[in-house]
Amino acid sequence: MKKNSFPSQLSLKGPAILKKFTKLRLMVAGDFMVDEAIYGDTERISREAPVLILRYSHTVITPGGAGNAANNAMDLGAQVYPLGVVGEDEQGSKLLHYFKTKKVDISGLLTVKNRHTTVKCRIMAGASHTAKQQVIRMDKLDEKEVSRQVEAKLLGRITALAPKMDALLISDYGLGVLTETVRRSLLSNFAGKIITVDSRYHLSEYRSVSLITPNVSEAGPAANIEIRDEESLIRAGQKLQKEIKCRVLITRGPYGMALFDLKGEIHHLPVFGIEQPVDPTGAGDTVASTITLALAAGTDFIMAASLATVAAGIVVTKRGTATTYPDELLKALKLLTIK
Repeated sequence: MKKNSFPSQLSLKGPAILKKFTKLRLMVAGDFMVDEAIYGDTERISREAPVLILRYSHTVITPGGAGNAANNAMDLGAQVYPLGVVGEDEQGSKLLHYFKTKKVDISGLLTVKNRHTTVKCRIMAGASHTAKQQVIRMDKLDEKEVSRQVEAKLLGRITALAPKMDALLISDYGLGVLTETVRRSLLSNFAGKIITVDSRYHLSEYRSVSLITPNVSEAGPAANIEIRDEESLIRAGQKLQKEIKCRVLITRGPYGMALFDLKGEIHHLPVFGIEQPVDPTGAGDTVASTITLALAAGTDFIMAASLATVAAGIVVTKRGTATTYPDELLKALKLLTIK
Protein backbone atom coordinates (compact mmCIF):
# COMPACT_ATOMS: atom_id res chain seq x y z
CA MET A 1 0.00 0.00 0.00
CA LYS A 2 1.31 3.40 -0.95
CA LYS A 3 1.74 5.45 2.21
CA ASN A 4 1.06 8.94 0.91
CA SER A 5 -0.14 12.13 2.49
CA PHE A 6 -2.49 14.52 0.77
CA PRO A 7 -1.62 15.53 -2.82
CA SER A 8 0.72 18.53 -2.89
CA GLN A 9 -1.71 20.44 -5.12
CA LEU A 10 -4.76 19.97 -2.87
CA SER A 11 -4.54 23.35 -1.15
CA LEU A 12 -4.05 25.09 -4.51
CA LYS A 13 -6.67 23.24 -6.55
CA GLY A 14 -9.20 22.77 -3.77
CA PRO A 15 -10.78 26.26 -3.96
CA ALA A 16 -11.40 25.92 -7.71
CA ILE A 17 -12.99 22.51 -7.19
CA LEU A 18 -15.31 23.87 -4.51
CA LYS A 19 -16.36 26.74 -6.76
CA LYS A 20 -17.64 24.24 -9.35
CA PHE A 21 -19.96 22.60 -6.82
CA THR A 22 -22.51 25.43 -7.18
CA LYS A 23 -23.07 24.49 -10.83
CA LEU A 24 -23.72 20.80 -10.16
CA ARG A 25 -27.06 19.02 -9.98
CA LEU A 26 -27.00 15.91 -7.82
CA MET A 27 -29.70 13.31 -7.27
CA VAL A 28 -29.50 11.62 -3.88
CA ALA A 29 -31.53 8.41 -3.88
CA GLY A 30 -32.13 6.06 -1.00
CA ASP A 31 -33.39 5.75 2.55
CA PHE A 32 -34.30 9.14 3.99
CA MET A 33 -34.42 9.32 7.77
CA VAL A 34 -34.86 11.76 10.62
CA ASP A 35 -32.10 12.08 13.20
CA GLU A 36 -33.68 13.23 16.46
CA ALA A 37 -31.55 14.30 19.41
CA ILE A 38 -33.35 14.81 22.72
CA TYR A 39 -31.27 16.80 25.21
CA GLY A 40 -31.65 16.68 28.97
CA ASP A 41 -29.79 17.81 32.08
CA THR A 42 -28.82 15.06 34.50
CA GLU A 43 -30.60 15.49 37.84
CA ARG A 44 -30.20 12.29 39.86
CA ILE A 45 -30.46 8.50 39.88
CA SER A 46 -34.02 7.20 39.87
CA ARG A 47 -35.36 5.39 42.93
CA GLU A 48 -37.37 3.15 40.58
CA ALA A 49 -34.36 1.69 38.75
CA PRO A 50 -30.62 2.32 38.36
CA VAL A 51 -31.15 4.88 35.60
CA LEU A 52 -30.57 8.59 35.19
CA ILE A 53 -33.40 11.07 35.54
CA LEU A 54 -33.07 13.89 33.02
CA ARG A 55 -34.78 17.26 32.98
CA TYR A 56 -35.82 17.83 29.37
CA SER A 57 -34.05 20.70 27.65
CA HIS A 58 -34.75 20.67 23.92
CA THR A 59 -34.99 18.54 20.78
CA VAL A 60 -32.98 18.92 17.58
CA ILE A 61 -34.17 17.31 14.36
CA THR A 62 -31.92 16.95 11.30
CA PRO A 63 -32.02 14.85 8.11
CA GLY A 64 -30.41 11.44 8.49
CA GLY A 65 -29.36 8.60 6.19
CA ALA A 66 -29.77 9.68 2.57
CA GLY A 67 -31.13 12.93 3.99
CA ASN A 68 -27.82 13.67 5.65
CA ALA A 69 -25.96 12.94 2.41
CA ALA A 70 -28.31 15.33 0.62
CA ASN A 71 -27.90 17.94 3.36
CA ASN A 72 -24.11 17.76 3.09
CA ALA A 73 -24.24 18.26 -0.67
CA MET A 74 -26.62 21.21 -0.29
CA ASP A 75 -24.41 22.93 2.27
CA LEU A 76 -21.46 22.47 -0.09
CA GLY A 77 -23.40 24.48 -2.66
CA ALA A 78 -24.83 21.86 -5.03
CA GLN A 79 -28.42 21.72 -6.27
CA VAL A 80 -29.82 18.54 -4.77
CA TYR A 81 -32.78 16.44 -5.88
CA PRO A 82 -33.81 13.83 -3.28
CA LEU A 83 -35.45 10.57 -4.35
CA GLY A 84 -37.09 8.39 -1.73
CA VAL A 85 -40.07 8.18 0.61
CA VAL A 86 -41.25 9.42 3.98
CA GLY A 87 -44.18 8.27 6.07
CA GLU A 88 -47.45 10.14 6.42
CA ASP A 89 -46.53 11.27 9.93
CA GLU A 90 -45.17 14.21 11.90
CA GLN A 91 -41.52 13.28 11.37
CA GLY A 92 -42.01 12.93 7.62
CA SER A 93 -43.70 16.33 7.48
CA LYS A 94 -40.81 17.89 9.40
CA LEU A 95 -38.29 16.37 7.01
CA LEU A 96 -40.15 17.68 3.97
CA HIS A 97 -40.44 21.11 5.60
CA TYR A 98 -36.71 21.14 6.26
CA PHE A 99 -35.92 20.59 2.59
CA LYS A 100 -38.56 23.11 1.51
CA THR A 101 -36.92 25.80 3.64
CA LYS A 102 -33.73 25.15 1.69
CA LYS A 103 -35.66 25.54 -1.58
CA VAL A 104 -35.08 21.93 -2.61
CA ASP A 105 -37.17 20.26 -5.33
CA ILE A 106 -38.90 17.53 -3.29
CA SER A 107 -41.00 16.13 -6.14
CA GLY A 108 -39.02 12.89 -5.86
CA LEU A 109 -39.55 12.56 -2.10
CA LEU A 110 -42.90 10.80 -1.84
CA THR A 111 -45.21 10.67 1.17
CA VAL A 112 -46.50 7.12 1.61
CA LYS A 113 -49.60 6.14 3.57
CA ASN A 114 -49.38 3.28 6.09
CA ARG A 115 -45.63 3.71 6.38
CA HIS A 116 -43.76 5.53 9.11
CA THR A 117 -40.68 7.66 8.61
CA THR A 118 -37.43 6.05 9.75
CA VAL A 119 -36.22 7.80 12.91
CA LYS A 120 -32.98 7.44 14.85
CA CYS A 121 -33.57 8.96 18.27
CA ARG A 122 -30.56 9.71 20.47
CA ILE A 123 -30.92 10.69 24.12
CA MET A 124 -28.20 13.21 24.99
CA ALA A 125 -27.45 13.66 28.69
CA GLY A 126 -25.06 15.59 30.88
CA ALA A 127 -24.78 18.05 33.72
CA SER A 128 -26.10 21.54 33.18
CA HIS A 129 -23.71 23.75 31.16
CA THR A 130 -21.61 20.77 30.03
CA ALA A 131 -21.35 19.04 26.66
CA LYS A 132 -24.04 16.38 26.41
CA GLN A 133 -23.19 12.77 25.53
CA GLN A 134 -25.30 10.07 23.93
CA VAL A 135 -26.55 7.57 26.52
CA ILE A 136 -28.93 5.50 24.39
CA ARG A 137 -30.31 5.34 20.85
CA MET A 138 -33.72 4.07 19.81
CA ASP A 139 -34.50 3.38 16.14
CA LYS A 140 -37.92 3.40 14.51
CA LEU A 141 -37.59 1.42 11.26
CA ASP A 142 -39.90 0.43 8.43
CA GLU A 143 -38.09 -2.22 6.37
CA LYS A 144 -40.82 -3.47 4.04
CA GLU A 145 -40.41 -2.81 0.33
CA VAL A 146 -42.47 0.01 -1.12
CA SER A 147 -45.57 -0.97 -3.06
CA ARG A 148 -45.60 -1.34 -6.83
CA GLN A 149 -47.61 1.89 -7.05
CA VAL A 150 -44.98 3.83 -5.12
CA GLU A 151 -42.24 2.09 -7.08
CA ALA A 152 -43.85 3.26 -10.35
CA LYS A 153 -43.92 6.86 -9.10
CA LEU A 154 -40.22 6.67 -8.17
CA LEU A 155 -39.40 5.29 -11.63
CA GLY A 156 -41.28 8.19 -13.19
CA ARG A 157 -39.28 10.75 -11.21
CA ILE A 158 -36.01 9.02 -12.14
CA THR A 159 -36.88 9.12 -15.84
CA ALA A 160 -37.93 12.78 -15.64
CA LEU A 161 -35.01 14.07 -13.55
CA ALA A 162 -32.01 11.97 -14.61
CA PRO A 163 -31.30 13.80 -17.91
CA LYS A 164 -30.90 17.06 -15.95
CA MET A 165 -28.49 15.62 -13.38
CA ASP A 166 -24.69 15.68 -13.32
CA ALA A 167 -24.28 12.82 -10.85
CA LEU A 168 -26.06 10.31 -8.63
CA LEU A 169 -25.40 9.39 -5.02
CA ILE A 170 -27.11 6.25 -3.75
CA SER A 171 -27.51 5.86 0.02
CA ASP A 172 -28.86 2.35 0.53
CA TYR A 173 -29.61 1.19 4.08
CA GLY A 174 -31.74 -1.74 2.93
CA LEU A 175 -35.02 -0.25 4.14
CA GLY A 176 -37.13 -1.17 1.15
CA VAL A 177 -37.01 1.97 -1.00
CA LEU A 178 -34.31 0.87 -3.43
CA THR A 179 -36.01 -2.22 -4.80
CA GLU A 180 -34.32 -4.22 -7.53
CA THR A 181 -36.42 -2.41 -10.13
CA VAL A 182 -35.56 1.03 -8.74
CA ARG A 183 -31.86 0.15 -8.59
CA ARG A 184 -31.88 -1.00 -12.21
CA SER A 185 -33.64 2.16 -13.30
CA LEU A 186 -31.16 4.40 -11.50
CA LEU A 187 -28.13 2.64 -12.97
CA SER A 188 -29.63 2.63 -16.46
CA ASN A 189 -30.75 6.27 -16.46
CA PHE A 190 -27.45 7.52 -15.04
CA ALA A 191 -25.19 5.39 -17.25
CA GLY A 192 -22.16 7.42 -18.31
CA LYS A 193 -22.44 9.82 -15.35
CA ILE A 194 -20.77 9.77 -11.94
CA ILE A 195 -22.53 7.24 -9.69
CA THR A 196 -21.39 6.81 -6.09
CA VAL A 197 -22.86 4.07 -3.90
CA ASP A 198 -22.93 3.93 -0.12
CA SER A 199 -24.72 0.63 0.57
CA ARG A 200 -24.85 -1.37 3.78
CA TYR A 201 -26.06 -4.68 2.33
CA HIS A 202 -26.22 -4.57 -1.48
CA LEU A 203 -22.76 -3.55 -2.67
CA SER A 204 -22.44 -6.50 -5.04
CA GLU A 205 -25.59 -5.38 -6.86
CA TYR A 206 -24.06 -2.08 -7.99
CA ARG A 207 -21.55 -3.33 -10.52
CA SER A 208 -19.63 -0.94 -12.76
CA VAL A 209 -20.64 2.26 -10.95
CA SER A 210 -18.05 5.01 -10.52
CA LEU A 211 -17.29 4.41 -6.85
CA ILE A 212 -18.39 2.54 -3.73
CA THR A 213 -17.66 3.92 -0.25
CA PRO A 214 -17.99 1.15 2.38
CA ASN A 215 -16.53 1.41 5.86
CA VAL A 216 -14.46 -1.46 7.23
CA SER A 217 -17.45 -3.21 8.83
CA GLU A 218 -19.28 -3.15 5.48
CA ALA A 219 -16.32 -3.95 3.21
CA GLY A 220 -15.35 -7.11 5.08
CA PRO A 221 -18.69 -8.95 4.78
CA ALA A 222 -19.15 -7.73 1.18
CA ALA A 223 -15.80 -9.28 0.25
CA ASN A 224 -16.33 -12.27 2.56
CA ILE A 225 -13.04 -11.42 4.25
CA GLU A 226 -12.58 -10.60 7.94
CA ILE A 227 -10.58 -7.36 8.03
CA ARG A 228 -8.21 -7.58 10.97
CA ASP A 229 -5.06 -5.87 9.69
CA GLU A 230 -3.63 -4.06 6.70
CA GLU A 231 -3.03 -7.24 4.73
CA SER A 232 -6.65 -8.36 5.02
CA LEU A 233 -7.82 -4.81 4.26
CA ILE A 234 -5.87 -4.87 0.99
CA ARG A 235 -7.27 -8.27 0.02
CA ALA A 236 -10.82 -7.15 0.73
CA GLY A 237 -10.46 -3.88 -1.18
CA GLN A 238 -8.86 -5.49 -4.21
CA LYS A 239 -11.47 -8.24 -4.26
CA LEU A 240 -14.30 -5.70 -4.20
CA GLN A 241 -12.63 -3.63 -6.91
CA LYS A 242 -12.22 -6.68 -9.14
CA GLU A 243 -15.71 -8.11 -8.57
CA ILE A 244 -17.73 -4.89 -8.64
CA LYS A 245 -15.49 -3.33 -11.31
CA CYS A 246 -15.28 0.18 -9.93
CA ARG A 247 -13.20 2.40 -7.69
CA VAL A 248 -13.36 1.50 -4.00
CA LEU A 249 -12.91 3.82 -1.06
CA ILE A 250 -12.83 2.12 2.35
CA THR A 251 -13.24 4.53 5.25
CA ARG A 252 -11.29 3.47 8.33
CA GLY A 253 -12.22 5.97 11.04
CA PRO A 254 -9.09 7.13 12.89
CA TYR A 255 -6.90 5.22 10.39
CA GLY A 256 -7.93 7.34 7.41
CA MET A 257 -9.05 5.94 4.07
CA ALA A 258 -7.83 3.28 1.66
CA LEU A 259 -8.37 3.97 -2.04
CA PHE A 260 -8.41 1.27 -4.71
CA ASP A 261 -8.39 2.61 -8.26
CA LEU A 262 -9.63 0.96 -11.45
CA LYS A 263 -6.33 -0.93 -11.78
CA GLY A 264 -6.51 -2.18 -8.21
CA GLU A 265 -3.62 0.05 -7.12
CA ILE A 266 -3.86 1.32 -3.56
CA HIS A 267 -3.41 4.74 -2.03
CA HIS A 268 -3.72 5.59 1.66
CA LEU A 269 -4.95 8.92 3.01
CA PRO A 270 -4.45 9.91 6.67
CA VAL A 271 -7.12 11.55 8.78
CA PHE A 272 -7.36 15.32 8.71
CA GLY A 273 -7.45 17.21 11.99
CA ILE A 274 -8.11 15.44 15.29
CA GLU A 275 -7.64 11.67 15.52
CA GLN A 276 -10.21 11.30 18.31
CA PRO A 277 -13.47 12.68 16.92
CA VAL A 278 -15.94 14.62 19.04
CA ASP A 279 -18.78 12.84 17.23
CA PRO A 280 -18.35 10.61 14.14
CA THR A 281 -22.12 10.48 13.44
CA GLY A 282 -22.79 10.86 9.72
CA ALA A 283 -19.17 11.39 8.69
CA GLY A 284 -19.53 8.69 6.03
CA ASP A 285 -22.31 10.72 4.40
CA THR A 286 -19.99 13.73 4.30
CA VAL A 287 -17.33 11.65 2.58
CA ALA A 288 -19.77 10.24 0.01
CA SER A 289 -21.29 13.65 -0.80
CA THR A 290 -17.98 15.48 -1.10
CA ILE A 291 -16.21 12.90 -3.24
CA THR A 292 -19.24 12.58 -5.54
CA LEU A 293 -19.36 16.32 -6.16
CA ALA A 294 -15.60 16.50 -6.66
CA LEU A 295 -15.65 13.69 -9.22
CA ALA A 296 -18.61 15.31 -11.00
CA ALA A 297 -16.58 18.52 -11.10
CA GLY A 298 -13.92 16.68 -13.12
CA THR A 299 -11.43 16.05 -10.33
CA ASP A 300 -9.27 12.93 -10.24
CA PHE A 301 -9.96 10.17 -7.73
CA ILE A 302 -7.16 10.88 -5.25
CA MET A 303 -7.79 14.63 -5.23
CA ALA A 304 -11.53 14.07 -4.74
CA ALA A 305 -10.96 11.59 -1.90
CA SER A 306 -8.51 13.98 -0.26
CA LEU A 307 -11.05 16.79 -0.29
CA ALA A 308 -13.61 14.38 1.19
CA THR A 309 -11.16 13.44 3.94
CA VAL A 310 -10.74 17.09 4.89
CA ALA A 311 -14.52 17.58 4.90
CA ALA A 312 -14.98 14.57 7.19
CA GLY A 313 -12.23 15.88 9.47
CA ILE A 314 -14.25 19.06 9.96
CA VAL A 315 -17.59 17.32 10.53
CA VAL A 316 -16.35 14.99 13.27
CA THR A 317 -15.41 18.03 15.38
CA LYS A 318 -19.13 18.93 15.58
CA ARG A 319 -21.72 17.26 17.76
CA GLY A 320 -24.64 15.43 16.23
CA THR A 321 -25.43 14.86 12.57
CA ALA A 322 -23.52 17.72 10.99
CA THR A 323 -22.40 19.16 7.67
CA THR A 324 -19.58 21.38 6.51
CA TYR A 325 -19.51 24.49 4.35
CA PRO A 326 -17.19 25.79 1.61
CA ASP A 327 -15.76 28.53 3.85
CA GLU A 328 -14.79 25.93 6.47
CA LEU A 329 -13.13 23.79 3.81
CA LEU A 330 -11.24 26.80 2.45
CA LYS A 331 -9.87 27.56 5.93
CA ALA A 332 -8.87 23.92 6.35
CA LEU A 333 -7.07 23.90 3.01
CA LYS A 334 -5.09 26.96 4.10
CA LEU A 335 -3.92 24.98 7.13
CA LEU A 336 -2.54 22.34 4.77
CA THR A 337 -0.57 25.09 3.04
CA ILE A 338 0.88 26.25 6.36
CA LYS A 339 1.88 22.69 7.26
